Amino acid sequence: MNVAHSIPAKVKPSVSVLKGIKLLKVFSDQELTSLIQHGEAMGCEAYTNIVIEGETTWGLYLILDGMVGVYKRNKLTGVDYDVGQLRTGNFFGEMSLVDEYPRSATVRALSDCQLFSITKEAFHQFLSKNPNSKSKFYESCVETLVHRLRELDENYVISQYQLWKTALKKEAS
Repeated sequence: MNVAHSIPAKVKPSVSVLKGIKLLKVFSDQELTSLIQHGEAMGCEAYTNIVIEGETTWGLYLILDGMVGVYKRNKLTGVDYDVGQLRTGNFFGEMSLVDEYPRSATVRALSDCQLFSITKEAFHQFLSKNPNSKSKFYESCVETLVHRLRELDENYVISQYQLWKTALKKEAS
């Protein structure tokens, strides 16, 4: 099992960097300053897994620098499929802050990466400090999930159209 290896330059992000991450845009400067104290900077070498599908780990990862790939395993064939890439300013693991299910995908560093991780426990401590933080965070999560569902729906429709178009061409031949 390939797991994330630390590399140097573990620098915590600034408030301005966190403001650029969509999921966190709802928080004030003061809240983001507090959030920084709850997390940990980490580096990962290219081609190492950061999280593995099926693991029972919980926490959020913010990509401060670099690019990661997201992979989902086909349960019937055991083959991993590339379902997307995330770059600097993106995040993953937010679902684990909301539920107790295992990781839903494997996330692998495609380049050397600088990340900022926040465990589920630390994140909930952060949210408990301000009564409005929790509702602001969950609203931001819903907005993010709706955006991802719309993207998925659009990509699904396009892929189905291409499949039907190809099948009809073959049938006509």
